[in-house]
This record gives sequence, C-alpha cells and structure tokens, in this order.
Amino acid sequence: MAARGASGAARIVLNRAAFDELTLAEADGLFALAKSIVDGADVPDAEPYGVGLVQGGAALAFVGRKRVDVYSKAGDPVKKPRAAKLSSTGITVIGGYGFPARFKETGTVKMAPEPFLTPELMAQVPDAGAFVRQAAIKRGIVSAGRRARGDVFGGGRPKA
Repeated sequence: MAARGASGAARIVLNRAAFDELTLAEADGLFALAKSIVDGADVPDAEPYGVGLVQGGAALAFVGRKRVDVYSKAGDPVKKPRAAKLSSTGITVIGGYGFPARFKETGTVKMAPEPFLTPELMAQVPDAGAFVRQAAIKRGIVSAGRRARGDVFGGGRPKA
C-alpha cells in the first residue's frame, strides 16, 4: 500500500538514482546533438581561415559543474570557454568553433555574415528529442510497464 501524507493523498517517493540516470541521459543526448551539429556544419575552408577553423570544432557537456563529456574534431584538449557560466544543478552543453569562426558566422563592420553553424543548428534542433531518447535507451532507462513487457527499446507492440 502506498504511504499517505498529511492530506491523505498518496505520497510520492523520488528515486534519486533514477533521477541521476535521467539527468545523465539527457546530458548524453544533448551532447550527441551538439557533436552532430559540429560535425555536420559546412565549415568554410578558405584563407585566412584555412584548416585551423575546419579542425577547430568541439563540444562539451556539464552536469552541474562537472564535465561529463568532451569532443574535439582534431582530438585536441578542449577547455570550457571563460564566458560560459555553469549552474550547480543544471545541464550545460556547449558546441561550436573557436575564436575566428564567430567573425565568419556573425560578420563584422567590414564583412557580411556568412553563417555556417546556425543553418546546421536550425536543421537539427527539431530532432533533439530523438537524440535524448536514444541516450535514454542506451542507458537502459524505461518505464516500469515497458520493463514488465520486455519492451526495453520502446518499440512496443505492432499497431493493428
């Protein structure tokens, strides 16, 4: 029987370990989205930008103030940008390219913007839920009902 609170309503007991797994699955999914955006961007490869900009893509994921994942196209170590503010409880995912890319992306007083990251971002954001869902499946997070049916991957029964 469920525990009852002072008002007589069933008390909800939170499973903190499951919350942690859900948070990590969400961070994993959003990190995979950021990585996909960085990899899919049509990066300009012309002077003065050259190969450095093309290889400069990276993504970082933080849960609270702890880094949980990092990716660099060139395999170089990646540091958190100084301007990025991390909360003690939230999820922060950062993806993009280094310093000279911002001038190409947003333009300057003497140069018109030539966005290459924003179009990829706008194309992939509608599919963000699929990235998080895939991360949850990978971590084995399913509802109790699905677990009882053996429906671990969310396929369910075929519709008639």
